[in-house]
Amino acid sequence: MIKRFGKEEIDAVKKSINKASLLSGYTNKFLGSELLQKFEKEFARFHNCKYGISVNSGTSALFVSQLAASKKNNQKVAVPSITFSATTSQVIAARNIPVFTDIDSKSYCMDFDFKTKKIDIAIPVHLLGHPCRFDMIKQMKDNGIFVIEDCAQAMGAKQKNKNVGSVGDCGIFSFQETKHITTLGEGGIIITNNEEFAEKCRRIRNHGEYYRDDNAIGYNFRLTDVQAAFGLVQLKRLPKILKNFRKNANYIMKNLPEIILPPIIPKEIDHSFLILGCKYEKNKAGITREKFLEKLTKNRKKFLANEQTSDIKGLNFRPGKTISSGYKTAQYNIPFYRKYRPKNKAIRAEDFIKNSFFLDIHRWRTQSEIDEELKILHRTNQQIK
Repeated sequence: MIKRFGKEEIDAVKKSINKASLLSGYTNKFLGSELLQKFEKEFARFHNCKYGISVNSGTSALFVSQLAASKKNNQKVAVPSITFSATTSQVIAARNIPVFTDIDSKSYCMDFDFKTKKIDIAIPVHLLGHPCRFDMIKQMKDNGIFVIEDCAQAMGAKQKNKNVGSVGDCGIFSFQETKHITTLGEGGIIITNNEEFAEKCRRIRNHGEYYRDDNAIGYNFRLTDVQAAFGLVQLKRLPKILKNFRKNANYIMKNLPEIILPPIIPKEIDHSFLILGCKYEKNKAGITREKFLEKLTKNRKKFLANEQTSDIKGLNFRPGKTISSGYKTAQYNIPFYRKYRPKNKAIRAEDFIKNSFFLDIHRWRTQSEIDEELKILHRTNQQIK
């Protein structure tokens, strides 16, 4: 197995604890220590933005950015029908109304219909590491829509050499344990080129305590100094991490059985491949995706026999050993969100749910492990013919 963390991360954590620099960096705005501010600036700079506002999770980043952007309650917020539940939940948490859109059939990202009635905010999600269409994001901004790019799954991804998170009004990222880099299991950040917006986000994450005449309530969503120290080292590794993800993903895509179709990636896209989102195509015998996965699971039992939970929360199997059907349903079919269900189903989103096939076998994998998984995929394909 490829070692994910090294001595440099551990040493950085020890140094930050011994230095106790948090105290020397305190201000009445709680900008955090010099170390924390350095992490924010360097992460923002990596994605070609001026300002970074660290928070304790990607979910908090979604919440804070909406509060900073909102002018009133019950604003309409466009979200894709296919995304992680936090994208939608934080719209409701911010006292706004989700408006579900369909997805593009090639990228699986938001496909916004500009005929839609008044939208105040949009949250295009760069799904699985594939950037949304930047021309769509720019048109949203031209139409007066505040755009929050959800980059939680697409750190380092680009379109025409422009970074995700730098096209909309702001971008949010997650440092949760399964993402490209982590800040000790949890963490997040908001990046922007808008100084006024950045200031609002800083106030909201720190109780709103600037001791000025503000109407916005604040919270405690701060990132710790130790996490920032760990994150700075991880950020240095990010180019190499992305290179490894891309190398493994490209190898897998070239060696998949014909029943699994790799994602379509245009030349102008630099995909970050958090997860390899493919499509399952029924074979001549009409074997469904579910039957294929059932057979695949049996063939993988020996391979997975010694697996243990490994992430900080103790919930997820070791990264790189997950093959699944992906998202189980469109967001508007989740019981809590059904009252926001659109009149017409998102046709391409529904098709995606029926045919998606997710491979997480490229994350932190050695060549031998990848080859073993591919061998099992091909063996299963041969068995169902």
